[in-house]
Amino acid sequence: MRAPRRIAGLLVSGAAALALTGLGAGAALAAEPIATIPDLTGQSTSVRLDSGFTDALQSLEVTPGTVGDATISDGSARFPITGGNVTVYEPGAVDPYVQGRIEHEGSGLSLTKGDTEVELTDFVVDPGNPATLSGKVTANGETVAESTVLFDLDGSTLQPIQTDMDAGTATLTGTTVRLNDGAASALNQAFSTDAIQGGLTIGIATIVVNLPGQMPDMPQGGVETGGGSTAGGPDTALIAAGGLALLAAGGTVLAARRRGAARR
Repeated sequence: MRAPRRIAGLLVSGAAALALTGLGAGAALAAEPIATIPDLTGQSTSVRLDSGFTDALQSLEVTPGTVGDATISDGSARFPITGGNVTVYEPGAVDPYVQGRIEHEGSGLSLTKGDTEVELTDFVVDPGNPATLSGKVTANGETVAESTVLFDLDGSTLQPIQTDMDAGTATLTGTTVRLNDGAASALNQAFSTDAIQGGLTIGIATIVVNLPGQMPDMPQGGVETGGGSTAGGPDTALIAAGGLALLAAGGTVLAARRRGAARR
């Protein structure tokens, strides 16, 4: 296996995007949020794996697996939500108008070929502009990056939100997950190939969160998301329904965990 240090060098460029996620913070101080979920609880983010992704892994003799509490069943990988927060502003008041994070600590994916095993864990969805999903990267047990961008989210395929007030949940599905360019380069280095391409569709994401008990009843359905960016202007009723608009933002999949840690 190539030295994990080389993989780390390829992932450094993804860290530069992390600074962009805080650009709206100053403006947010002067704006009143229209919805806030200070502590996200449950349930899960799942990705129905695209056949193009699984076929590519098979052709490379790379075996996918799970880490920690993650599961793969019926063609979908599932990662329990362990925490996070969401604050939503009137579209146009700040950019991005959805801010926060969805955490999935203690779970992830493994990719194994021969004696090389790469683990992608502790996923964090950040709305940003564009939105990102980040995670920790290890190679054969050695930490390559504590947090770096791994995937891009395309919210243009997003379906309307569905809320179940009896169950106390909100569900959003349809966001397309794609492999980030930097992550693709790192995986190519790890597995000594050039066949893994950035932009490869990983699958379609579905996220289910528990609605906080103090929030008012939310309407069913949703709105069109346009280009899938929280710089747009969806209906505020959709936004208030649990902060699932996080996945409506298009952008890079894995964002910084350090930004959230600094807020604690």
